[in-house]
Amino acid sequence: MKINIIDWFRRPFPVVDSLRDILMISLGSGTIVLSFLLIFQPFGINSIRGIFFFLCGFGFIDFLVTALNLLLLPRILPSRFKQSRWTIGKNLLAIAWILFTIALVNFIYGEYLVSREYVQGLEQLNRTGILSWIFMTFSVGVIPVICALYFIEKRLGRRNYSLAEEYNKGISEEWIVKPGSGIVLESGKDTRYLINTSDLICIQAEGGNYASVYWQDDSGLHKETIRLTLVGFLKNPILGDFIVRCHKSYIINLQKVLSFRGNARSVTVRLEGLDFEVPLSRSFPRALLKKKTT
Repeated sequence: MKINIIDWFRRPFPVVDSLRDILMISLGSGTIVLSFLLIFQPFGINSIRGIFFFLCGFGFIDFLVTALNLLLLPRILPSRFKQSRWTIGKNLLAIAWILFTIALVNFIYGEYLVSREYVQGLEQLNRTGILSWIFMTFSVGVIPVICALYFIEKRLGRRNYSLAEEYNKGISEEWIVKPGSGIVLESGKDTRYLINTSDLICIQAEGGNYASVYWQDDSGLHKETIRLTLVGFLKNPILGDFIVRCHKSYIINLQKVLSFRGNARSVTVRLEGLDFEVPLSRSFPRALLKKKTT
């Protein structure tokens, strides 16, 4: 059982990076907290007068603090929030931090901002300072969070697995490979590379105006980082229709596709010659896999 839990912590999980998703998650979290407090009224809060408005404050705090954390943490610590390395365990740590910051704001709200208005009810909560607010916050939040993570991971995993299987069916027949045209890539003033498009494996954006180009010819696998943008590369008129952009950071050669794999984080593609998998965008058109070059 212990091994299964550790394995579950290591499973891939998506980083929330969409503003819409952040707002939806934060709003849902605040609503669930408020509903829970109103329905069950734990910790003796039923003794507090005007309880609805008092508890609305905790729902709003949950929404605001969650949204700020989800927005700011990936920008403050970008190296820690890489989509390709994010796991359920890291997500749980991030959630624990969010719950802790919510507890701190709850403490300020309950002890200072509304203490005069609800003094009689607050006295009956048997608080012992900040530790009590941390305990109450984690008690309300931990179990729903773990349950939600479990079901989300299962749902996303099944969806992406099915999508990967559908993609794999699209490449079940052998690709018709034809010799490609030569592409000239420059790396510095005196260095040029002539690459056959049929030898190209993928291009990975490296930030700014640079990208890493991977190709394989008779002399082996090559990788060069040069001044290049993905948009600019795709404007080259000699590219075949098997050179496509599959992700905001990747261009791949469909003739080099070996298989697709799905997990809760994303669908990835395994390419001939590479020891890593390339992520696929959610908007990647399935029809491209059914095309054959002639």
